[in-house]
Amino acid sequence: MGILCQPILKTIRYQDLPVPSVRMAQLFYEFLDRYNEWKIAILQETAGMFILIFLGLSSLFFPWILPGRGLIMSIVLLVPFYFATRHYLEVTKRVSHLYVNVHVLHHHLMGKLEVGFCNHLESCHCVENFQRYVEEKYGISLYNDSF
Repeated sequence: MGILCQPILKTIRYQDLPVPSVRMAQLFYEFLDRYNEWKIAILQETAGMFILIFLGLSSLFFPWILPGRGLIMSIVLLVPFYFATRHYLEVTKRVSHLYVNVHVLHHHLMGKLEVGFCNHLESCHCVENFQRYVEEKYGISLYNDSF
């Protein structure tokens, strides 16, 4: 039996990166993808928090602002508040999961930078060049454990 289809490999332009190997470029791009996904999820979480605050405060203050219909509008606003809360909790869970993934990949990347980044036997500046490149191009500091 033959193979009906083969997976298409994701092409990585590692020549643009100051890295010595394709595997290091793959690791960095995996970290970068997860990092960007985590940042987007944080923005979604922040937007969800503002929506929850708006809906919650609106449902609390409508009875005082509109004495005749405020109670009905407040009860109606509880439905989107419920769904927004459920969505916010899902996004928060996703942010936590992505943070763990990013932290693990960051730790792995830092380990590669500290031990075995390049094959030079003498003293070199490959790690510093790569860290500077990442800082300038992507705005991510690889000099410490926090990002």
